[in-house]
Order: sequence, then structure tokens, then C-alpha cells
Amino acid sequence: MKKINHWKFKTKSIAYVKSTTFKTKTSYVKVSFISIILGLLCGIIFLYCFGMNGFGFIFSSLIKPFAEPVYPEETVILLAVFILLGLGLALGFRVKLFNMGGSGQALGGLLITYMFLSAITGGSDFSNLAGGYGIVLFLIFIIAGAIVSSLTGILKVLFNIHEVATSIVINWILWYLLKYFLFVKFETQVNSPNLPEVFGSYLWVFAIIIALVSVITVFVVCETTTVGYKYKVVGMQSTAAKYAGIKTNTFIIGVTVLQGIFISAAGFFYYFGLKSNISVTNDIMPLLGFDGIPIALVAFNNFLGIIPVAILWAILKDGIQLTMNSPQYMGLPAETSDLLFGIIILFSTMYLLLMKINTIKYINIMIFKIRNSHFKLQIKTINTSIRKAKYEKLAILFGKQLEKEKAEIKQVKDLLKANTKDEKLINELTNLKENYIELKNFKLSKIKSKIKDLKNEKRIYIDNELERYKENSISGLKFVHTDRYNLATFPVLNKVVILSSEIQNIDKSIKAESKDQRDNLISKKTKLEDKAIALIDKQEKDVIKIKNAYIKAKKDANKYLKEVKQEYLNEIKKLKQTKASQTFKKIKIENLKIQLLEKQMEVVKLYGSNI
Repeated sequence: MKKINHWKFKTKSIAYVKSTTFKTKTSYVKVSFISIILGLLCGIIFLYCFGMNGFGFIFSSLIKPFAEPVYPEETVILLAVFILLGLGLALGFRVKLFNMGGSGQALGGLLITYMFLSAITGGSDFSNLAGGYGIVLFLIFIIAGAIVSSLTGILKVLFNIHEVATSIVINWILWYLLKYFLFVKFETQVNSPNLPEVFGSYLWVFAIIIALVSVITVFVVCETTTVGYKYKVVGMQSTAAKYAGIKTNTFIIGVTVLQGIFISAAGFFYYFGLKSNISVTNDIMPLLGFDGIPIALVAFNNFLGIIPVAILWAILKDGIQLTMNSPQYMGLPAETSDLLFGIIILFSTMYLLLMKINTIKYINIMIFKIRNSHFKLQIKTINTSIRKAKYEKLAILFGKQLEKEKAEIKQVKDLLKANTKDEKLINELTNLKENYIELKNFKLSKIKSKIKDLKNEKRIYIDNELERYKENSISGLKFVHTDRYNLATFPVLNKVVILSSEIQNIDKSIKAESKDQRDNLISKKTKLEDKAIALIDKQEKDVIKIKNAYIKAKKDANKYLKEVKQEYLNEIKKLKQTKASQTFKKIKIENLKIQLLEKQMEVVKLYGSNI
């Protein structure tokens, strides 16, 4: 049974990697990567404007946390903080819940923590607090954050108050409540009392474990459970979820509670592991909660994607501070790191544009234009038609195609100058203007539709030609191999799944039956397992044969293509040695190129049947 399960897992994994869903997810990874690279490049340009070595600054920022780790434990804690913040924000964003109350959730936990500490110590010195209070303080912190966050969901559900407005107001309320408590209880003038040390020197271990366990748990629940499926439905289409009987209001409140837990946990590690106190000298509220927004955005709310983005964020945040302390970068403003992150966020919000960028396709189009004169000519013809349509549009916009209508309007206007109160002329002028506008809009709509159709025709033509070449040239052998693999695998997978289901049913029945019946069931189970293993063994042998045939066909095709290319080069060489005119040579070369392309597109026909 172990072999059967292993084979099913492997086969399904391969199918998933080849699926459209996986390709869509990898496109988001591509966009995240591009947005980060573009953000860093813009940051480099900005630094050069300040007279600094931009490339050196970024390189140093990425290397220094590893080369010169001053406090590696603090970097790990910062990483855990970013993971938890990103996770909390992503949970809400995936159900279109834009909870901006992260700072308030952390401040709420801090307020209750100070109240608790002052109650058990009776003063402002918490340094002698017993070590066992660490877990208690952590629980107090996250429970307080969960309560604060749940207010946002409750107000949205009961009174339809938008979560952005609610969460921002709650942020400020808790900020002033905290300041008031610190002023009254501790007579704080500059900084709040230092928080006690918890978990000794192992806080960073506790922080990273909590962060990673939280991400993995949320991912598993959302991807493999009924609750996770309902959560996805609420996020994708809340109206459909209501009609399906899913309690969307419960999910909204539940999500805000979870957000509070994760974000306040981040706040706990931030204040107990990195800050130890909070400044109250001004009215600038701590922006800890907002640091999770860019992480969630750049990761496209993918729970596992949050981890690498948070790692990059922590490295850059730490590295930029270390680099700015270097003598050669002393002149940089303190806001440099925020600016760099802001630029990266800006590019991540342009994901739809970045997803459309397909550099490989543009390169293929350019190469195909060089190799295929018919393709190039057809594209040129369509482009010419598009340009003509655009000129027609401009002619309509500036009235060159409607001179007659404009002249009639002008004539009536001139008549009206002599008799300004002639109602007949006024009505005629009004009708002429309306007709002019209607005719202009009608002609413009026709031209716009024509341009749209031409662009669509161009796109379809390019896609079809590139696809035709791809399917019939050597790359098409891969499609043939994939088809053969699918034919040899998926029917077997269906049969094995049915057999393994029967085996599982027998396993459930064995315990409840008598000894004789158990023996019969075990015998039946063994036969089913043998049948499934026989199918798997045959499939594996078939797949190996198909793969070997594909490798051989590819090798033979490459040999054929080399011969064809050499023939083409020999023909070109002979042609250049002749005394024919340049025009004749040019036409002949174009024909040779087309012949070469046609031969290259015969590969699947010649070698595909061998796979």
C-alpha cells in the first residue's frame, strides 16, 4: 500500500506542476520578483542622484547582515515579526477585509500588559519579574489584540461600518489610552518603563517557531479542510457563499480575531525582543501594523510566499541600517529604507501590467520576423491598417472628415448674427450641432471598433503562427512526449485510485468481521494491491520507454536540423559567390530562409511517431 500511495502522490504532484493553476501561481512569483528588482533599481538610481554608489549600497545591504551580524538574534526576531504581520494582513486581504488596525492591536496588547505588570509589581521596575510570566504575558498580549481586532469585524457585520475607518479610529483611541495610562500611572515623560526580559536568551527561538508554525497551520487549514474551502469561497464571492449557506459574517469576525492574534503576537516579539519600551514624547503613533501591508502585497497574499518576502524584508531592513552607519553613506537621510520599500510596494501594486510582460514572447516574435518574410509582411500589413485607422480617428477628432457639417453650422451661426432672435434658425443650429456630435461619435465608435478588431487579429495571428511553429518544430516533440505520458498515466491513475479506495474500505471492515471473514478480506485486499502494483509497474515501464524514445527522437531531430542548417549555409555561400544582382540575391535568400523554416517545421511529422 505504501508503494501505491507514494506513486499516487508522485503522479498527482507531476500533474499539478504541469497544470494551469501552478503556472498561474508561478506567474505571481515572477511578478513579485520583478517588482522587487525594479524597486531596487529605482532605489539605486535615487542613491546615484544623491551622489552615492547605488549598486554598492544595495549589495552591502544584502551582504552585511551575514558578513557583520551585530545582533543575529534580533534579525531573527524581526523576521518572525514580519512573517506574523504579513500573515495577519494576508488573511484579511484574501476575504477583501482591509483591516488597518495592526498598530492598534499591538498597542492594545501593550496597554493591557503594562496594566498587568503594574498590578503584580506595584511599581514601574519590572526587571525582577519571575521568568515564568513569559507565557502569561504572551497570552495576555494576543488575547487583547484579538479582542481589539474583533471590534472591527463586529462593527462591520452589525452596522456595516467599513473596516478601514473603524480600524484607524481604534488605532488612535488605543494610542491615546496608552499614553494617558503611562502619564497617570508611571508619570512617563519620555519613554515608557522598560519591559521585562522574557524567555531569557531564547526569545528569538520562540518567535521564529511561533511564526513558522502559524504560517504552516494556516496554509494546511486553508488548503486541505472544509473550513479552508469555505474561507476561499467567502473571499472569491461572498454573495455566492451566502446562497450556499456559508455564514459569511461568522467568517469575517473569525478572520479579524485571527488577524488580532497574529499581529499582536508580532507586536509582543517586537516590543519584548527589539524595543523594550515606547516613546511618548510626540503624537506620532507607532506604525508597526502597517509594515505587514507591503509584505502581504508583494507576496500576493500567498501564505507560503510571505516567508521569502519577509526574509528579504528583514535582511534589507537590517542591512540598510548597518550600511547607513558606514562612513561612505553617512549623508543619507534616515528615511532611505522606507523610500526603497515604498518603491517596491508601488511596483507590486502594478502586478497586472507586470504579468502581461512576456519578454520571451517578444524575443520569439523578433526572431520569427527575421526568419519568416511572410510573417513579417503580414504583421507590417496589419500595422499599416492600424495606423490608417488611427489617422482616420484623428481626422474625425479634428473635424477634417466632417467639414461639410461644420460648414453648415458656421453658415447658420453667421445668419444668426444678423437676426439673433430667429427661433427657426436657433432650432436649426441646435439640430445641426446634435447631428454633428452624433455623427462624430458614430464614426469614432466605428474606428475604435476597427482598431480593436485589427489589434485582436494581429494578436491572434502572431499567437497562431508562433504556436504552429512550436508544435511542429523540435519543441513540438515535447508536446508529443507529454501526450504519450498522459495516455500511459492518467487512465492507470484512475484505476489505481478506485482500487486504493476499495482497499481502504476493506481495511475499515476487517476489524469488525470474524476471523474467517477477515482472512477472506485480507486475501481480497492482497489481490487488489497486487493488481494495483501490476498496473503501476506497467505504467512505470511504459513511461521509461516513452522517455527513452523521446530522447532518441530529439537526438535524431537535432542531427537532421544540423544537416538542414548546413545545406542552407552552403546554398547561401554559393549564392554570394555568384555574379547575380543584389535584388536577385535578396529574393533568393528570403526563399531559402522560408525553405529552411518549412524543413524545421517538419520535425514532428518526421520523428513524432517514433515516440
